[in-house]
Amino acid sequence: MELIFFTKSLKGMDVEATGREVMGMGLEGLDLAVRPGYCVNPDNVASELPRALAVWADMGLSVPMVTTPGDFTDPTPPLAEVMLAACGEAGIHEIKLGYWLYQKPGYWAQVDSIRHALEGFQRLAEKHGVRVAVHTHSDAFFGLNASAAMHLVKGFDPRYVGVYLDPGHLSINGEPIRMAVDIAREHLCLVAVKAMLHVRREKDGQPVWRRELVPLREGLVNWDETLRALRDAAYDGPLTFHSEYENVSLEQLRALTRDDVAYIRGLLGGL
Repeated sequence: MELIFFTKSLKGMDVEATGREVMGMGLEGLDLAVRPGYCVNPDNVASELPRALAVWADMGLSVPMVTTPGDFTDPTPPLAEVMLAACGEAGIHEIKLGYWLYQKPGYWAQVDSIRHALEGFQRLAEKHGVRVAVHTHSDAFFGLNASAAMHLVKGFDPRYVGVYLDPGHLSINGEPIRMAVDIAREHLCLVAVKAMLHVRREKDGQPVWRRELVPLREGLVNWDETLRALRDAAYDGPLTFHSEYENVSLEQLRALTRDDVAYIRGLLGGL
């Protein structure tokens, strides 16, 4: 399993600086955020992605996956094919889609609508030799856990439509990790590395519960069990570190990520 870094927290950095940060954190590659404001973005992906990959390859870094904007859920605009084509031409096989938010009654009708969109994405993915993935994001999102994600992807070709399991989010709204891996096994193609806690706050005198990202050693995820479940399922895709820590300096981000990486490497060494 290759250890890579989700570049969401490196917004505004150029290609070279992005690569230096990932190397300095002890990781092997990038989960590249192709979003507005990043060195590779939806407006320049066709021209800039090949150049950026060459720079990172010279640094010894791989780019096995791309994370698209949160609203990247429609296969019909020209940009959708531009994105998938650019990834396919660059040899990047895995592409994380955006999110569908549950807002009103009519769950199954909305599932049907999402599956229609995935039919379009599957056609594009097959054409360009890539795979799109649904991320298990907690709270009111379609595909919030492995079971719900399978409502969306079951029956599609797993070569082109996959599931991106996120144990951090699963610890909030998901199944036990071995169950989640088993549910999604046929479509499992990506795994996020993050940990969360449910934290009680107050607003207007009333309790409010929110999820907060914390270091891997402190969160709800049992990472030893998670890695063993992935090993037993013969998962060999990337592990992408989501260092989305709030209100930290760049130096603190580096230190937190290096510790998270050391923790996972230590567990992997004991498998």
